[in-house]
Amino acid sequence: MQHAISISKLSKVYDSGLAALQEVDLDIRNGEILALLGPNGAGKTTLISIVCGIVNATNGKVSVQGHDIISEFRAARERIGLVPQELHVETFETVWDTVSYSRGLFGKKPNPPLIEQLLKDLTLWDKKDSKILELSGGMKRRVMIAKALAHEPKILFLDEPTAGVDVELRKDMWQLVRRLREGGVTIILTTHYIEEAEEIADRVGVINKGRLILVEEKSELMRKLGKKQLTVELNEVLETLPEALGGYDLDLENGGERIVYRYNSQAERTGIGSLLADLNRAGISVKDIATEQSSLEDIFVTLVEESR
Repeated sequence: MQHAISISKLSKVYDSGLAALQEVDLDIRNGEILALLGPNGAGKTTLISIVCGIVNATNGKVSVQGHDIISEFRAARERIGLVPQELHVETFETVWDTVSYSRGLFGKKPNPPLIEQLLKDLTLWDKKDSKILELSGGMKRRVMIAKALAHEPKILFLDEPTAGVDVELRKDMWQLVRRLREGGVTIILTTHYIEEAEEIADRVGVINKGRLILVEEKSELMRKLGKKQLTVELNEVLETLPEALGGYDLDLENGGERIVYRYNSQAERTGIGSLLADLNRAGISVKDIATEQSSLEDIFVTLVEESR
């Protein structure tokens, strides 16, 4: 099956000797939302820049819907929309002209209804005749998104698209992303707001020091690496844990008023039921129970620390 993007043995070493990417292999499926997570300097932007033809790779191969990014650059690039971190907009042009011009750069015929819909989707319609210099930072970010979508790309890169923007734009952005995905657009995003990746991504990739640590279905990643915790509030203070409970990963906390049980998803079905039954057999009266699960951010931090 042809992928939206296929990346093989991709490396980038700068003249300074910095290895920004080290033999990255990655296949991105058509129509999926892939979140690329990693600390600053991990190589996320370098990866995007190579795929978009902004930076030359040292080694490796990249194809976009079957088109090599070097030998078939035009065919590959016209399938991609890019919203970079930095704001690059034509200061003295109007919003309408700026977005329309971006469509023309890819050889697309004028399509005023499409541009109008884009501006309305991004809450820019009432600013269509305003010059870019008159806009706030958040509005300029919206213009960048409209420019990236003006030529109707099948693949959209969002490089930290909501960094430093207001909550309203962030909400509009993710609504638009969902609509685009429903229309078959493949979306690759990098973000520091890991809760966004947790909410919207189909798969998650983690990069650190130029290496792709893993790419996993989000739900599977949460299942395999997510830690869970059961807190059992007791009716009576417990001085020590009975020996009969030695087979569980338990801690006695809050002066003996509660027991904390830490477990993973594999142990979930049998572990909790067995523990509660053993507590009952040991004559320990339970007042209340509560569960917690580690977030995607917790998993991300753990993976990065382990890679170091």
